[in-house]
This record gives sequence, structure tokens and C-alpha cells, in this order.
Amino acid sequence: MIREAFFETFGLLKTLPLLWLGGLIIAAISAGDILVGGMASATMGGIQILSFLLFPFIIAGSYGIIREKKGDLATFIRYATGYYFRVLLPLILIVFAAIVTIFLLLIPMAIMGGDLNPDMIFFIAMGVTIPFMLFTFFYDCFAVFKDEKIFDSIRSSITIVLYQAWKVLLFIVVNIVVLGTLLFGLAFVWMGLLWEKMSGIAAMDPEVISAMSSEEVMSLLGPDALFATAVIIFIWALIATPFTIAFKGAFFQQLGEMPVIEQQPQVGVYDEKGRWYKY
Repeated sequence: MIREAFFETFGLLKTLPLLWLGGLIIAAISAGDILVGGMASATMGGIQILSFLLFPFIIAGSYGIIREKKGDLATFIRYATGYYFRVLLPLILIVFAAIVTIFLLLIPMAIMGGDLNPDMIFFIAMGVTIPFMLFTFFYDCFAVFKDEKIFDSIRSSITIVLYQAWKVLLFIVVNIVVLGTLLFGLAFVWMGLLWEKMSGIAAMDPEVISAMSSEEVMSLLGPDALFATAVIIFIWALIATPFTIAFKGAFFQQLGEMPVIEQQPQVGVYDEKGRWYKY
């Protein structure tokens, strides 16, 4: 199933060029976020909010052309606008529920005098966020492919993840491996672009390097490092975004084709004491 979806992904990316539009938009926003790192924090926050608001538009439009198997702009816009809030509102609800759950775990620990250091808060946040992300992983697919509403899409996602847990986990692992391999290869390109300056830093005392923050390292590398990082992030987002969306859409359609085995009702009777006797 995952293999078929994987190969189908490349077919979708080839026959539906508009899938790359989402990658181009996210890549431009991501690179812009890197390049404006030295500007006011308000500007960076505005870019991140823009990205959050645009992503449901991209997801809905991309899933729409995958659903219809039509790569025209009209179909993309129709689904992007028509299903925008069906993707955005459940996402806001999921994020809000995760934040509330984290606080509900932290407040009793703080009252009981627990050690709420940054590491502990991080692990608690990850322990809550990862299950939320996993169980609601397909809510957007149900919203667009199955026309389900807010709570129905979330409930359906939880159901299918529980029903197909191993296949879903394997799909996520394959996705992470592919994207991680791409990012690893681009990291070598980044090092090649900054080889001379990287060699100079590598010649420094290891203790001095370990004591330096990432901002200090970037300042030593100079403005070329910032530009090179923006270029690498742009390339990665340009490829990773449409691949992830197409792969997830193809895999979801494969899951939707699997028959659900319903248990046959057992025939029997209850006696006067409430005991069940099966025929």
C-alpha cells in the first residue's frame, strides 16, 4: 500500500503541476523568514502568521486537484476557498486542545512543587503534541476528500489511525526518512557553499566552538551563510511541501479503498438472570 502510494506520488507531481505551487509559496515564506531574521520580531511574527493562514489554503487546493484529478487553476481555487475553513478550524481546535492539555498537566505539577525546568516542560509538551498530531493526522484528508465537517473529520481521523495504526506509523516513518534524506543531502550542499569559512571555524578550539550559540556561529560565517541557509531552506520546502501533500493524499486514498470488516451479530437469548446464551 505504501509502495503504491509512494510511486503514485511521483505520478501526481508530474501530471498535476499545480501541486508545486504550494511548495513555491511555502518555500518563499520560509526563505523570507530566514532572511528577515535580523529585522524586528514583529515582522518575523507576521510572516509566521501568514504561513499558518496560507497553509490550509494550499492543502485544500492541492487535495482538491488530487481528488478531481484535474490540474487546472479553477479547480485549485474552488477547493482552496470552499474547503479553507474545513481545514483551518479543526487545526485551530486541535492546537487549542493540545495547549489546554499541556497546561492541565503543568498546573498540578506546579502546585505540588514539581521541578518545572525548560527540559521538563519540553518533554511534557512533546508527550502531548505528538499523540495529538498522530491521531488527528488525516483530519484534513477527511475534510476535503470525504466532505466531512469539523468534529466529524477529527473523529474519523482518530478512528482510521486506531484501525490502521501500523500502516499509518510506517507511512509517517517513510515520509520522515525521505524528507530527512533530502535535508541531509542539502546540508552537504550548504557546507560546500561555505567550505572555506566552515574550515576556519573547524580549526578553532572545540571547547570554544561548543560554548558558542548558533547566532554567534552564524555571525562568524557572515552574511553569505544567511543567504546560503535561505537558499537551502527554499529548495527543501519547494520539494518537501508538494511531496508530503501528494504522498499523504495518495496514501489516504489507498486507505479509503480498504474494506471495513464488520462483525456479524451473534444470535442468542438472555435468560431470566441476564445471562447470554449463544445459539
